[in-house]
Amino acid sequence: MNKISQTLVSDDSFNAYVKFLALKKHFTTESYDYFKYNGKVRANRETFMARNDAYSFAKLAKKDDYINLIMSNLLINKNIWVRDLLDSEGEARYTNWRKRVESLGYIFKSELAHLDDEYKRNFISRDGQHPLLMTLLLQKKISLETFTILAHSANIFSYWQEKVVDKHVSFDIINKSKKYKPFLDFNADRFKKIIKDRILKSIIIQATKKATVTTPRWLH
Repeated sequence: MNKISQTLVSDDSFNAYVKFLALKKHFTTESYDYFKYNGKVRANRETFMARNDAYSFAKLAKKDDYINLIMSNLLINKNIWVRDLLDSEGEARYTNWRKRVESLGYIFKSELAHLDDEYKRNFISRDGQHPLLMTLLLQKKISLETFTILAHSANIFSYWQEKVVDKHVSFDIINKSKKYKPFLDFNADRFKKIIKDRILKSIIIQATKKATVTTPRWLH
């Protein structure tokens, strides 16, 4: 067996192939859970050796954080192929994701400024339309991380699935958020406090508006 062939059938290369298949299945199949099945899927070593892109998995296996490299790219394109992970765009997607999660607290607080002051309005679907929170995500005014933390904290997905008319777009967003959450590492108590502070601020703003007295016309 030559040197290249040995590389292709190494445990690291094959394991990278299995993880790629498992992560792709996680984000494309509603019933499959990467964590529940510990990243395992049916995979055949002979089939792997016969692939034209087998060498790409050998290169992928050498990446320090290839699980998150795969995952962060699947968030952008769930039909992505291994070669796409190894080019400059694939690396850029991973780098951008890494920057977001490393600054998650700051980004989350900043993006809360886009929300309606009346907190509940961000989650309500009026006449079957997308709720504001979903619209902000589609408009790229908030990140998937902010959307996921807020939506899960409100336990709102069942309500949206019932109310929102545009099932295709809303299902894709909801499913992506559900699939992504287990990969999103954050201190739940810290972010609950940030949300509570935002709600309190909204209450104060609304109370201030209601307390504002319009000057009577006869005093003008």
